[in-house]
Formats: sequence, structure tokens, C-alpha cells
Amino acid sequence: MSTSTAPSYVFKYFALSGLGETSRLLLTMANVEWIEENPEWPQEKSSQPFGRLPVLIEKNPDGDFVLSESGTIERYLARKYKLIPEDLKEAARQEQLRDQMCDVITNYFIAKTGEKEAKTRHDELIKKLKEVLANALKNNGSNGRFLGDKLTYIDLYIYSFFKFLIPHTKTDAPQLADDFVGLITPDVAKLIATVREEPRLQACLAEDNKHFSFLN
Repeated sequence: MSTSTAPSYVFKYFALSGLGETSRLLLTMANVEWIEENPEWPQEKSSQPFGRLPVLIEKNPDGDFVLSESGTIERYLARKYKLIPEDLKEAARQEQLRDQMCDVITNYFIAKTGEKEAKTRHDELIKKLKEVLANALKNNGSNGRFLGDKLTYIDLYIYSFFKFLIPHTKTDAPQLADDFVGLITPDVAKLIATVREEPRLQACLAEDNKHFSFLN
């Protein structure tokens, strides 16, 4: 529960999951006061720090703290609210996987155009990601979490990754859709279910069943 001295937040992004969903989940998990604004685009582009979204505004008694770039926002919130391990090596493992999954998304937008080199890279990235996810989840006891027995930053990122890509590929790149569905092994499905069952996230994930109906 926030107090009069605790910061509140304004999160600016488009009205879609994309690069903003993990930050939304982190803010919700942290149980802080926050609101979302969906700027008119491109009319409000020039008023953003780097001319892009998402943007996070932390409102403090001594002034606002403004951040841009999705990864920076996520890591700031994860560290501030202890949703990433304090151990540097464990934290680095989570950040490493997040960046690798971000590479998968970036390459996907090229691969879906049919560009041959990007498709080859896509196949390589998908194969490696499936292996990494399988090993990490198995090594943690297949308990629906990447590390330990509590949800952490990377669990929320993995959830957001699939929430965005599963419906997106089905409509925009059906030729690649099976590749992403194929990443959802029983252990990954269990992680998705664990995130969806988290009490603090129930309200904000209430409409997500449509994205994961194939798992039911």
C-alpha cells in the first residue's frame, strides 16, 4: 500500500501489449499507485524524451523522474521493488534471457516479410530459445517459475512475450505462428498459468484468456 511519501507513476504507451506489458505487470505486482496514458501519436511524439514510447514518469515530492526505453523501465522497477534477484549473477541471467527474447521479437518483424537471411536467423533463435527455456525451468524443478518459488521479473517478461506474439503471429504472420506456439512446452505453459494465477495480477489479466485459450 502506498503512502504519502511513496512515489506514484504515470506510464505512457500505446493501447496494446507490445513493449509495455511487462512494465504494467511490474507496476501491478509492486502494488504502487499508477495510471496509464495513451498519447496521441504522432502528435505527441516530439514531447517524449527520445520521441518514442514507453515512457515512465515517477512522481516524487521533490520532482518527477522520467525514464524511456522499455528495458530500462523494466529493470528500474524490478530492482526498486525487489522483483529481480539481488544476487548479481542471478539478475544477469534474467536480463540475458530478456535481451535474447527481445532479439527474437526484433528479428521476427523482419522474418515475417519473407527475407531469407532473417528467416534463417529466426529458426536459429527459436531453436536456442526453446533449449534455454527448457533447461532453466527444468533446473528450477518445473515449478512454473524461472528462479526459486516466487515470481520474478523474467517470469513476467516471458508471459508478456507470449501474450504479444501468439495473437500477433496468427494474424500477421501465420507462417511463423507454429514456431512460437511450439515454444510453449508443458513447463512454459505452467509458468504462464502461474503468472495468471498470481493474486496481485488477477484484475489486470482478466481478459487474457483469449490469448491462451489453446492451452485450456
